[in-house]
Amino acid sequence: MSTMTKPIDTGLQARTIAIADNKPVSAAYRTYVLVALAVVGFMCSVDKVVISMFMEPIKKEFLLSDTQLGLMTGLAFSLLGGLVSIPLARMADRGNRKWIIFLSFAVWTLMTGVSGMATSFMFLLAARIGVGVGEAGCVPATHSMLGDYYPRELRGRAYAAHFSGVYLGMLGGMLGGGILVQTVGWRLGFIWLGVAGMVMALIFHFTVREPLRVDQPPPSVDGARASIWTQLGDLRCFFMLVFAFAFVGLAGAVAAWLPSYFERAFKMTPMAIGLGLGLGIGLASGIGALVGGQLTVRYAKGSRTWGARYSAFVSWGVLIPFIGSFYVQEPMIAMGLLFVTFLIAGTLAGPVFGTVQDLVAPQARATAVAIIGVVGVVIGQGMGPLLVGLLSDLLNTGSDVGGLRLSMTCVAMINLFTGLFFWTLSRRIGKVYGDAPQPAPAAQP
Repeated sequence: MSTMTKPIDTGLQARTIAIADNKPVSAAYRTYVLVALAVVGFMCSVDKVVISMFMEPIKKEFLLSDTQLGLMTGLAFSLLGGLVSIPLARMADRGNRKWIIFLSFAVWTLMTGVSGMATSFMFLLAARIGVGVGEAGCVPATHSMLGDYYPRELRGRAYAAHFSGVYLGMLGGMLGGGILVQTVGWRLGFIWLGVAGMVMALIFHFTVREPLRVDQPPPSVDGARASIWTQLGDLRCFFMLVFAFAFVGLAGAVAAWLPSYFERAFKMTPMAIGLGLGLGIGLASGIGALVGGQLTVRYAKGSRTWGARYSAFVSWGVLIPFIGSFYVQEPMIAMGLLFVTFLIAGTLAGPVFGTVQDLVAPQARATAVAIIGVVGVVIGQGMGPLLVGLLSDLLNTGSDVGGLRLSMTCVAMINLFTGLFFWTLSRRIGKVYGDAPQPAPAAQP
C-alpha cells in the first residue's frame, strides 16, 4: 500500500465554535446559519431550474430548436460559471465566505431579473450566463462555512440539510414556475424572482456572521503551506470522485427536459406539470437528502468507504424507475416513478460530500468542492441538457416526443458508469486511507 500524508481529520468531538470576533456561537445560532444557507441554496436552485418551466413558451416566442434550448439551459449557463468557481473557491479558502456568498447571491438574482427583459435569444443566453457566473461562488463557500460550524460527526447531516433546501428549490422552481408562466408569463416570472432574491440576499448579509476557521492547522504544521494538489490528498481518489459526481449530473440533467416531455407527451398544463414534477423531483429529493444525512451520520462514522459504496448501489438502483417513467402511458404513474427515483437519488448528497471532507485537507475544502463542481457543471449540467436536445433533434421520428424520449433514455443509461466510478473509488479509498476514520487530533491551543 502506498504511503502518503493523510489529510488532517476535522472530527473534534468537543469544541467551541466561534465567529471572527472570537465570540462563541450558540447551537441555536448555528442552526439559524444552516437554515439561512439552505435558503440561499433554495433560491440558487429555483433560479437555475425555473427556466425548464419556461422552455416551451420561450421556444415558441424565439422559434428555437431543441439544441438551442439545451445550449441555453446547459452548456452556456454552466461553462463560464464553472470556470469562475475555482478562483472564487480559492478566495473562500482564504477570505470572508459570507461576503462571497452575499455578492454571488446578489449577482445571480440581478441577472435572473434581467432575463425577463430579453429581446432575443442571444440576450437571454447572455443573461443566463450571468446567472451561472453569479451562482458559481455560492456552493464552495457554503460548504467551507458549514465545515467550520459543524464537527465531522455532524457534517453529513448539515450538508444533507443544506441540500434538502437545494432540492426543495427544485420544487419551488417547478411549481412556482408553472404558476408564473400560466398567470403572468415567463418575463414577469423572471423579474419577480429577481426582486425576491435581492431582498433575501440583504437579509442574509445582515444576519449571518463569518466563523473562525477552527480546523485550520497553524503554520508550524507540516503541509499547511503545501500546494493545492497535496492538500487534495490521493489524487486518484479525488478525481474518481470528481468524475463520479460529474456522471451523476450528466444522467440527472435529463430532469431539465421533463417539463417539455410531459407537455409534449401528455398535453398537460404548466401548473399541473410544475406541481407533479415539483413533488416528484423537488420534494422527493429533499426528503431523500435528509434520509441520506441520517444514514451518513450512522454508517459513515466508522467507515471511510461506506459513502462511495452506497453511492454505487444507488446509481445503479435508480435506473429502472427512472427510465420506466419515460415509457408508461399514464402521467400519474410516470410522476410516481419519478418520485421513487429522486427519493433514492436524493440520499447521495450526504455520503458524497461527507466523503469529500474525509479525503481533503481542511484548508482546501472550498477548492475541492469547486473542482468537483466545475467538472460536474461542465460535463453534467452543461453537456447533459445540450446532449439531450441534440439527440432529440437527431433521433426525431416525426413526432417531438419520440425523439425526446429516446434521447432521455440514452443519457440516463450513463448511470451505469456512475456506479462503476463510485465502486472503484470505494476500493481505492480502502487501499490508500484504510476504512476506519483517523482518530481526531487534539485541539490546537
